[in-house]
Amino acid sequence: AVVSTQSTGEERYPGYEDPPYTNADLIHTVTPDAKVVVIFRNPTERLLSNYVFHHKNNNAKDITPQTFHSEVQKEIENFHICLKSRPLRHCCFSDKHSQKLRIAVGIYICFATDWAQLFKENFLAITLKEYYSDTVGTMLKVYNHIGLHEPDVADLTEFIDKSRTKNSNTANKEVFGQMLEKTRELLNNFYEPYNIDLADYLGDSKFLFK
Repeated sequence: AVVSTQSTGEERYPGYEDPPYTNADLIHTVTPDAKVVVIFRNPTERLLSNYVFHHKNNNAKDITPQTFHSEVQKEIENFHICLKSRPLRHCCFSDKHSQKLRIAVGIYICFATDWAQLFKENFLAITLKEYYSDTVGTMLKVYNHIGLHEPDVADLTEFIDKSRTKNSNTANKEVFGQMLEKTRELLNNFYEPYNIDLADYLGDSKFLFK
């Protein structure tokens, strides 16, 4: 599973304060013994990547670090307004308070609990950072989790090296430039309490994304 398949808009659940079911429930109903692997990315970096990616074919040269900062400020403000009258879970799943940037997608604790509670030991959470820093070791962990025969490490290493592809979003990021430090600080502060909740829930400090 990836974050984009974890959340759904509130329009699917008219009359409910919180979603009565999620994609996790649907998948668990059909395949209760499914092995689920979730890869979490630093939410601050994920948000920028998502922003640049969705503008790549739509005036990508018109977006700047400053326009991104303005959008971040606006969405954080709207999300906090939501929290004044609604519970966190509602605001995370609502499309009304986090539309252009989908800032709530990075509040992983809102979605991870649904999957972990349903799939229990069949739920594996890893980070994109650990995948990139130790791809072979991470893939061996995934092989073991889903019950596949562990491949020869040398063969797996060769396969991974040969199959690496260039991120199609890299060129767009180069045109965009670097995130402003004030934006990074703003986002890091926004996500920090939710990252702490995620790390506590999953029992691993790597989900602090330090």
